[in-house]
Amino acid sequence: MAGFPALSDATAAGTELRFLTEDFPPLSMTEDDQATGQAVELVRALMAETGTGGDIEVMAWSEAYQTALEGDDTVLFSTVLTPERKDQFQWVGPTAELHTALYALAGSDIEINTLAQARAVERIATVTDYYSDEALAAEGDFDNVVRFADEGEAARALLDGQVDLMVAGNTSLPAVLEALGSDMSAVRPVFALSTDLTYLAFAPEIPEETVEQWQGALDAMKADGRFAEIYRRWLPAEEAPGRMYLVTEEYPPITFMQEGRPGGFVTDMVRQMAMEIGISDSVELTSWKNAYNLALLHPNVVLFSAERTDAREPLFHWVGPVGQNSAILYARSGGDIEVDSLADARAVDAVATTTDWFTEQFLQEEGFDNLVGSPDPGDSVRRLMDGEANLAIFTDITVADIVERAGYSMDDLEPMLAVSQTDFYIALSRDTDPAMVARWREALAELKKDGRFERIYRSYVPEADLSGLLD
Repeated sequence: MAGFPALSDATAAGTELRFLTEDFPPLSMTEDDQATGQAVELVRALMAETGTGGDIEVMAWSEAYQTALEGDDTVLFSTVLTPERKDQFQWVGPTAELHTALYALAGSDIEINTLAQARAVERIATVTDYYSDEALAAEGDFDNVVRFADEGEAARALLDGQVDLMVAGNTSLPAVLEALGSDMSAVRPVFALSTDLTYLAFAPEIPEETVEQWQGALDAMKADGRFAEIYRRWLPAEEAPGRMYLVTEEYPPITFMQEGRPGGFVTDMVRQMAMEIGISDSVELTSWKNAYNLALLHPNVVLFSAERTDAREPLFHWVGPVGQNSAILYARSGGDIEVDSLADARAVDAVATTTDWFTEQFLQEEGFDNLVGSPDPGDSVRRLMDGEANLAIFTDITVADIVERAGYSMDDLEPMLAVSQTDFYIALSRDTDPAMVARWREALAELKKDGRFERIYRSYVPEADLSGLLD
């Protein structure tokens, strides 16, 4: 559509690149025939930092993407890293976080830390056929959804108190609220359903040293605060992504929302280690499915906590162990079911599991074809108690809280068979720099050596058996 003049002067020996983007406020857009936005301002700064010359061009996404695939000197931004795109480009980032999240009114007392809690509210606004609507549907059945024709109608319903929550994207919602005479101070995100990270996608033919120079320049801007300053100007309600992305789920007492921020004994350990390493200790709490997929795809993601299984071994770098637990099959109390072996469990009609948890993966590896999975562990409790499942699998360290949150007590369940005893770890994504992985391992070793590990652990689980964890 429109071409814009070079944003920095290239020296005779400098690199010349072609930068492509789309109209995607507030990351990139045109105002007064000039390119602007968070990503554009960042690219300007990085061009100056690296001595790179070139033009920024704003065009339709399909044209920009095809041009980037065919060009040997192109950089496409802001580009969401997906499994399909990963091998097509070289990546520098992340430069922004795109959340599809549940939003509540700023003054409400609604707290959503699990999908079960979202299902318990009266009304959730979505927009028919929008990605946000699909993101919620991907998490299972919700019978409390109210669909609207556009985001303006959905946001108005939230502001007027007609719905309790709204599903929206963090980059599009500010403009929607502004059109209604409001702003982001009127709402607050309460739970991230899905997360995408954007990058600068460099053509494969661009020299690797150039890509490394850009990544180093971006990391330096993150370290000295310049990146956060740019981010705040365009996304004032958002926290800028750091060099590492720390992500977890609601899994008490290991990780959970505590007094408005993620807590738990592994969360506290991770925060201590992050400070030792010199990176941000900001933690994102989301669903396990979202967290796990982020760690599988992106570099520099810290996922915790995760069971170290044979299937997962090659997928991550492992830091730990940081805890121990047992996986147990439970039945309803007072029933007549008997389970003395995995063969007995394979013979029942249905076993309730939590999607992508190691417990589900373990049963899949053991040949179970009777699993009924759900992203929310509370659904497994309800399926067990409603008779939709004969058995459900949980870990001994977390089952009590899961059962209580689902509205039942441990008296309603009967442990039938312990199927495994495992250690859990902090998992770093596979593409993370080995030197950074080593720093995380050193930080944990220091935590164990000086006594902080044991103090943190026992502050949540006083009677814990730490034999084998402190070596």
